Amino acid sequence: MQSRVLASAALLLAAVGTTPALAADFYLFNNSPSGSVKLTVNGAGSINAFQTGWFDSNGTHYNAWTNYFTGSVTSWGSTTEYRSFFSFFPTGPVTSASLTIGNALVDGYGNATGRPLELTLYDVTSSIVGLQQYNGAEGIFDDLGSGAVLGKITVSAGAAGYTIELNQAGVDAINAAYAGVGPFTVGARLTASPVPEPAAWALMLGGFGLMGGALRARRRRTSVTCA
Repeated sequence: MQSRVLASAALLLAAVGTTPALAADFYLFNNSPSGSVKLTVNGAGSINAFQTGWFDSNGTHYNAWTNYFTGSVTSWGSTTEYRSFFSFFPTGPVTSASLTIGNALVDGYGNATGRPLELTLYDVTSSIVGLQQYNGAEGIFDDLGSGAVLGKITVSAGAAGYTIELNQAGVDAINAAYAGVGPFTVGARLTASPVPEPAAWALMLGGFGLMGGALRARRRRTSVTCA
């Protein structure tokens, strides 16, 4: 009986976890002046980004705008997601690396969801030419938020900057770019943790109530048997 009750509780939690999030604005934004986005390699060396920018979910991109904009905005009439990219020329092999993204603007952080945000870095397969020139390329937008995860952090408040430690996949990608005499580019996607809707909460609480009742009934039967 106990195993069946626990299995039911797990299903309820799964149902809550898959409930879609409510729409609200959340974003990170900065003008990306020189030196505000950099890689720190091997604990000491620093490499500034030579190219930064963003694509939105419609594929919109302006090469002359080197700012980054990552997140989702609904208050402009429709929900539009923005993903950013940061490109570097590695100067040698690395054993560790971290990415620092400057955010000096007062309004560079926004979060109307009331929930923690997660900033995730992804590998990028799009060419640097495509990142610099193509407007209307929804495929590039998709590329900036999919593929191998290179690192992630939780963002819960505005700050002067955010630093993300790259995992082994990120280190390997830097070394591959150096060996191939090409740029190392990461995509950045910002997401908000989902919140269960009231119906899902009611389902979960009702399920836990049934679970408690079943466990109490089991204890009573056990007590009677022992007597």
